[in-house]
Amino acid sequence: MAFRRFYRTPNVYTLSCASTWRELLGFEEVFGGLGVISWGVARTIAVALAARTESATKPAKPFDYPSAVGEAFGPLAEFTSISLPSAERPVRVASRAEWIDFNIEAFGALLEPLLRRASAGANDMTWFFGAATLTAQVGLLLGFLSARVLGQYDTGPLVAGKPTSREPGEPGEIFFLDGNIASAAGRLGVPLNGLRLWIVLHETTHALQFEAHPWLRDHLSGLVENLTGPLAERLGARETVRRIAENLRTGGRSVELVMTKDQRAAFDEMQATMSVIEGYSDYVMHHVGRRIVPGYEHIKERMARSRLHRPPLETAVFRVTGLDMKLEQYRQGERFADAVASRIGMNGLNRVWEGPEYMPTLGEIRDPGLWIDRVEAA
Repeated sequence: MAFRRFYRTPNVYTLSCASTWRELLGFEEVFGGLGVISWGVARTIAVALAARTESATKPAKPFDYPSAVGEAFGPLAEFTSISLPSAERPVRVASRAEWIDFNIEAFGALLEPLLRRASAGANDMTWFFGAATLTAQVGLLLGFLSARVLGQYDTGPLVAGKPTSREPGEPGEIFFLDGNIASAAGRLGVPLNGLRLWIVLHETTHALQFEAHPWLRDHLSGLVENLTGPLAERLGARETVRRIAENLRTGGRSVELVMTKDQRAAFDEMQATMSVIEGYSDYVMHHVGRRIVPGYEHIKERMARSRLHRPPLETAVFRVTGLDMKLEQYRQGERFADAVASRIGMNGLNRVWEGPEYMPTLGEIRDPGLWIDRVEAA
């Protein structure tokens, strides 16, 4: 569901009254409480930034994404031995503005609980200027991401305790930003339809992972909560706002935060889980793609250089916290999948999807034999 909100126009009187600042910025009842970020203003900033470089010219030959997604499930299921029930799958070819509208609620669900904790007891001046800064930074981040995202499989907001609107195993929506894909194909020097199929395979593999194993979304939600939840209590309002604003602007680095032991454990577990999700996806699509995507090796090499396809929510989490997910860990995730499948086959590799306890640690990703020994002994 697209998420839109509308705001009243400020006047001189409201500007002079600190008690009305939250009302002025449009912070109404949302996400279970008073919103800190003015999401309508953030959206306006994001859409304006996105429109600056979005081409209004459509590719000469349209592409049938729904059919391509449907056809991809066959070879993916054959290779992975994971199949999903036949179902009508929602596929959307979206503009950048449509992608922003769809994702803004997920960003709010991630940020608002954290910011509400930080702003409790803060004076109006700290709250106002911090909120205004964050509103601008979130808008800039959404606009930046909308220009880079090529496709997205929607799992629903990764927020602990917030259920998805879909039933377990119900097909999720797959987005394709065809204008961005066309621009990327030209920039990378790869065939447009080949890159389209590359993105289709990538997102369809994610659909296979999340829909065949519904526990995975809840597991990620818990990791996000464990990572971001303690920040506000630890840092306080002013420092939380300052660090988040700086991280949203620059991307942050892990030295930006002094993590607790529990946060470090949650961060390591999230990195390991994302490495497996993305590494498994890359491993599968490389084997399947060689058979069905013309010029696949060339596209793979170009995409590996640019890594245009980092998941949007993951980018948001690491921007918010100031932590960074190194490209090398994606490569380690694929090497882990390759090593495990080579030793115990795809059915053995698929044991990572049996439950959270079967997810490898970062140490096991670096040394797959440790994971194999552990699961075979279970």
